[in-house]
Amino acid sequence: MTKKNLLLLVLMCSLASCIAQSPKEMKKERLTYFSYDHHNTMAWHSGEKYTVSTEKDGRIHIVIDEGFPEEKDFYIDDTTIFDELDSIIKAFKIHKWHDKYQPKMEIFDGDSWSLYFKYGSGKSKGSGGYMAWPDNYHAARHAISEYFQKWRDFPIQAKEINLFQYTCKNKQGRDIEYRLERGEQEAKLFIRNAEYDTDKEVAVSNDYLKDLQELVNMYRLKDEYNHTTDDDSASVYRFFICYNTGDTIDFTGYYTTFVGGQTAPFLGFFDRWLPLRGNLVRFEYNYCVTDFRDIKYYVIKEDEGFTLSYYDERGQHREGKMNKEDVLKLQKLVESFGLDKAKDDFMGNSTWHLFTDYDSKDIARFGSER
Repeated sequence: MTKKNLLLLVLMCSLASCIAQSPKEMKKERLTYFSYDHHNTMAWHSGEKYTVSTEKDGRIHIVIDEGFPEEKDFYIDDTTIFDELDSIIKAFKIHKWHDKYQPKMEIFDGDSWSLYFKYGSGKSKGSGGYMAWPDNYHAARHAISEYFQKWRDFPIQAKEINLFQYTCKNKQGRDIEYRLERGEQEAKLFIRNAEYDTDKEVAVSNDYLKDLQELVNMYRLKDEYNHTTDDDSASVYRFFICYNTGDTIDFTGYYTTFVGGQTAPFLGFFDRWLPLRGNLVRFEYNYCVTDFRDIKYYVIKEDEGFTLSYYDERGQHREGKMNKEDVLKLQKLVESFGLDKAKDDFMGNSTWHLFTDYDSKDIARFGSER
């Protein structure tokens, strides 16, 4: 079916629906929710996902997700989108599809899909499958994708995080609060971590909010992540995110002896502003002079003390011992860089990296690319 014929079919179905029903019936039978998702089970951010829902204030909420980081999330007032989607449902007789489709034999790492829609009357229909589908499924999938083409280019206000806040409270007293708030020139960062005995406020670049926004998009933080537990010893964490559009994400979660799910990458993000604890046990510095020549320094703690290894740009190797006083000076030098300077290239326009490990299990990673 050509795109022109498809549009004519959708228009005719829409007109026929309007003639057959009274205004009161039309309102009752109008779609209020539509969702479609098709992705590969080995690549969750592949494929496409479209959701159209009705908010309490009457606005229509549209989410178009065609693979990270291309999610588009916005609101409109035009309810005719539901009439147009209903026309596609009727054109392909989606309401007659089976609830579930399964392959005749076991298949691994294939494609999974689901489709669900609901009317104002309460009537609803869901269908889905894994590596199995109705005969006209691929044509319907193409029609749905083609329809949302016009909404992909819909002009919307750029969505930026103005405030990101993460808090965690536990019965052991190791409370955490990380808050990053956008400012006119610089962002305000508040760090409180009882385990690290840290309580401070510093000014940082607003660009860190962009980095956080990428993490939020990558891990798909949503309000519906709210969950509870019967474990009284569980730590309670909360995400609160406020955008320049006025939208917010606000949910709580729980974990006990491990950092679960989406919390780990965000805790790791703020680690750069926490002090390094313990004593240096490993140091690695690599400076790329050219594409094929590196200068390398290694300091490793062994049973008999610290060993220093040096490789010059010609590949020549030298090795010797380091005393504790020199290692302590090296540790203070590393800590003086500050993790907030990880993007600074103090060696000029060359690639370099610096890795350090501590006996407390803390690590520090610095680096820059030309």
